[in-house]
Formats: sequence, C-alpha cells, structure tokens
Amino acid sequence: MALPRRALLVACLGLLLGGCGGGGSVDAAPGTVVMTDFAFNPRDVEASRGETLTVLNDGGVAHNLTVERGSARIAGTPSFLAGDRERLRIDMSPGRYRTLCTVPGHERLGMTGTLTVR
Repeated sequence: MALPRRALLVACLGLLLGGCGGGGSVDAAPGTVVMTDFAFNPRDVEASRGETLTVLNDGGVAHNLTVERGSARIAGTPSFLAGDRERLRIDMSPGRYRTLCTVPGHERLGMTGTLTVR
C-alpha cells in the first residue's frame, strides 16, 4: 500500500511544480534568453562578441545561465529567483559554446542549449 501512496504523492508534486512559473509561454525578444521550468527560450542563441544578453527567469524556482566550453566554465549569471533578470556580457572569442543551468538536477531536466558567438 505504501507504493501507491508514494506514486500518488510524486504525481501530485509533479502537477504542482508543473504549474509554477511562466510555463514556457513567453517568447524571447532579440538579445533576451527566458528561463522557464526547465528550458531556455531560445534554446540556441547567437550573439556578437561585446553584446550583452538579458536573461529573465520566468520559471517558478531559481535558475542560472552558465556558458561552458568542454568542462571549463567560461561565463554565466548567478542563480536568481523567478521574476528577476540578470545581464550577461558576451566577452568570449567567436565559436560555439554549451549553455546550461547548473542548479542541481536542472541540466538533467533539459536546461541546456548552445551559444554561438560571432
């Protein structure tokens, strides 16, 4: 009997968490990345070196946008709460970089993408 209760609890928790935040319905303006639970919009970003991106948290929990090349952290925002915004200056060499949210579990839930610097 414990297993069905646990399954019901997990299902209810998923519904509650799924209803938090913006739910991914916000379209990002040029130069903006919107973080939802649990995705980046747009997932793949192009920017020129020297440009500054606005990063909005439209999710229900804290998120960050981290830029990596290989296993090295190149740049990123701090983790910040829903409804807030940070700015990320693109100060790296031209090329393709991996983006992710480093809050535990968020990468596994799909918060990944790419940044192409021109």
